[in-house]
Amino acid sequence: MNAATNVKGKEVWNWWSTNDEPFPTFFSQCEAVGKVADIIQIPAFLCRQTDLLVAAAKTGKIVNIKKGQFCAPSVMVNSAEKVRLAGNSNVMVCERGTMFGYNDLIVDPRNFEWMREANCPVVADVTHALQQPAGKKLDGGGVASGGLRELIPCIARTAVVVGVEFSLLEPNILSFSWNFHGGTVHDDPLNAPVDGPTQWPLRHLEELLEELVAIAVSLLPHP
Repeated sequence: MNAATNVKGKEVWNWWSTNDEPFPTFFSQCEAVGKVADIIQIPAFLCRQTDLLVAAAKTGKIVNIKKGQFCAPSVMVNSAEKVRLAGNSNVMVCERGTMFGYNDLIVDPRNFEWMREANCPVVADVTHALQQPAGKKLDGGGVASGGLRELIPCIARTAVVVGVEFSLLEPNILSFSWNFHGGTVHDDPLNAPVDGPTQWPLRHLEELLEELVAIAVSLLPHP
């Protein structure tokens, strides 16, 4: 999402906005992004990139670090500490699945607990954790990411029951989708330009959110 879209979204819809910082060449852009984004998100493949973590930390904004699909949950302890050592205690870590052989990810619920060792809030990225990287053959050749959309409610319920702290809304207005950590949603998943196989239909979002909230409320201590 670009800066102009972020600003308009904050003014019109009063949302919190987040931006991926996808490449080391963007280190110098963290400061500019921090002026319009509430949360700076570190992509999974760069979760151990010290220079990027430090640059994001120095913005003073919340830094959300996605756990690499190739990483043990213990790795996030070091990543979160790099942000804190740079002077920013506003950090959280995000589970987005673990590679399980070729072309598949699994969600290990134990990670939600083990990642608490990073001493910060834990976030669940339910839909990206259900990707099947390069698992979908395209007509005419080539591959794209597949996914298991039908399991989104299952994994979302699991995350809530285990007790993740946050479900975030990550707008992507350019493709008319929302990334709820929690779930990426789209009004027409089959024709979504990005992550179609793991998009949750927008028409079913309210029902899913109501169910997740009800589960969370039921787990609260009662007097």
